[in-house]
This record gives sequence, C-alpha cells and structure tokens, in this order.
Amino acid sequence: MTGGTLSLQARLCRIRTKVCTAPSSRRCLQNKLWTGSWKKEGAPLPCLQPQNWRPSAGSRYLGRRWEPSVGLCRSAPAAAIPKKALEEKAEEFKLVYRFPWIKYCRVLSRLKLLQTATTTVTLPPICYLYLQDQVSQGVLLYTTGIALFAGAMLYGMSYFFRRIIGLIYLNETGHTVRVAHLTFWGRRNDIYCPIETVMTLDEVGDSKGELLLQFKRYNSTDILYFTIKFGQIVDKQRFTQIFGKLE
Repeated sequence: MTGGTLSLQARLCRIRTKVCTAPSSRRCLQNKLWTGSWKKEGAPLPCLQPQNWRPSAGSRYLGRRWEPSVGLCRSAPAAAIPKKALEEKAEEFKLVYRFPWIKYCRVLSRLKLLQTATTTVTLPPICYLYLQDQVSQGVLLYTTGIALFAGAMLYGMSYFFRRIIGLIYLNETGHTVRVAHLTFWGRRNDIYCPIETVMTLDEVGDSKGELLLQFKRYNSTDILYFTIKFGQIVDKQRFTQIFGKLE
C-alpha cells in the first residue's frame, strides 16, 4: 500500500513538472523559429529590450531561471538606406548658372499679387457705395482704373518673371539639365530635360553681348531667358557642355 502510494506521488510529480515546463519549452521553440526566419532572409537580428525581465513558469521547480521579453527596437538599422535616397544620391546635380536677383523677383511677384488682390476686393464696396449715392463718380472711375492697371501690371510682370531662369544644373553624368524658374504664384518650379534637347547659343542665334539669352528646346515651344551680365556662371566647363562656346 505504501509502495503504491509513493509510485503514484512520483508519477504525479513528473506530470506536474512537464506541465509547468511546457510553456517555457514552447516559448524557446518559438524564439528559435523566429530567429531562424530572420537568418534565412538575410536580415539583421532585432535587438532585445533588457528592461522587462520576467520569471519563467517553471522557475519554482527548476531553479531561478529568467527569460528576457523579446521586442523589436524602435530605431531601424543604420545600414538600411531607403532606395529613394540612393537614387537621389546617384542623381546629384551640379550648379552651372545662378541668377542672384531671382529672390527679389520672387518678392516683387508676390507683392504684385497682394496689391492686385487688395484692389480687386476694394472695387465691389466702392460700386455699392456709388449706387447708394455715397461716393462720387470720380472715385468709382479712379478705383476701377487702379484695379485694371494692377491687373495688367500683374500679367506683364508675371509673364516676365515666369520666364527668368534662376538656376541651371547639370547632373554628374552630363545627360540631364535641370532649370529652376518662378511660377505665377512666385514659387519655384524645376524643369528636367535631356541635354540633347537643349539648343546651343549658336543654334538660337544669341551672342555673349546680349542682355537676355534664350533657353530653347527642340521638343518644346516655351522660351525661357537667362542673363550673363547680371548672372553668374559657376561652372564654365558644364556651361559650355550645355550651350556651347560663347563668342
């Protein structure tokens, strides 16, 4: 009777030990499979967070054994560079020409927009007051003339400023030209074109002594302008590569 009881107690103890240590073994198996998948794909192993340590379920029976909680690091590996960044680095452009006064043209363009918007907003109240016989006809005609003049000046200045080139770049391979100019709203706009489509100064018919030189392309009817007198040629070799020699 005593032997049977001891055998039953020993069997229960072994079953309890297996049940208690099962979660720990299953967790270890999951960790091995998880790290194995990273090694198979060739990616670096994620680092561990040693802040949160917790005792395993079987520590009461197998001694004081501790297991770290596995988690991904917040920051990505330093070697993981985005593909877009590599492409931008491969397509670096070198400055060829610069027009320092383009920033003042940008300010004037935006001030003209503000003036035109102000006169346009002021015109409807003046018309209403004129219909109410509170202002004279001369005031109405004067306000209308200012609004029309401001609109005409805005169109003329924007037409000129939008065609002035501020910066000209050429990529390192010498195949693509990037031209920066202003938009109607005074913002920067970049144009990318192959160097084969850009006409040289001899083909355009401009000489070095002219104030404004034309920037023409074979595949476009738009004409932009740049000046050597008030501008700066930063890289003469690349400038000659794009526009030919200056006579």
